[in-house]
Amino acid sequence: MNYQNLLCVGDSQTFGARTYGCFPLHLAQILTAESAYAWRTINSSANGATARDLWFRLVTDLETVTDTRQACLLIGTNDAGEGSDPDLFAEYYRQILRAFFVKKYKAVWCGEIPPIHADGHVYFARASTERRATLNARIEAVVGEFAGASLVRLAGLDRDCYVDPVHFNERGNERVARCFADAILAR
Repeated sequence: MNYQNLLCVGDSQTFGARTYGCFPLHLAQILTAESAYAWRTINSSANGATARDLWFRLVTDLETVTDTRQACLLIGTNDAGEGSDPDLFAEYYRQILRAFFVKKYKAVWCGEIPPIHADGHVYFARASTERRATLNARIEAVVGEFAGASLVRLAGLDRDCYVDPVHFNERGNERVARCFADAILAR
């Protein structure tokens, strides 16, 4: 069997909180249907995770996941909500990418922080959207430092793709999967 493994890491948006599906599940489906390979996505995400949390956890993930040399990274929404320092966020993001490439990953697709639809939610207020823009600029800069990393724009995520200010419904999961799939298949 010709197959490809793809490690997906991130926070509740990768986990699929608030839905039964998740974007990594839809991503495997799309990639299998549109390529010559049977794709297996490995979802290693944690609800509430920040870039700092992922940096600590990634050591274990990279030691236990084998036969995998490509990944999707979607992290930063909780950093925007919590007001993480942009310089520290950028350094954690840099260290996350460096960890992948030290472990011989060939490609890491890095999703921008998806839109935050502030609606009075206590953790994701309107200021989160401004912090999101700042953190996305940092992500873009850091991704540019690594030849094997690619920035994935998450176009088309309108309010109808969410169940609350940040969590995707199935339509949102499918949309995010499509964005990552397009980037991967364009390689």
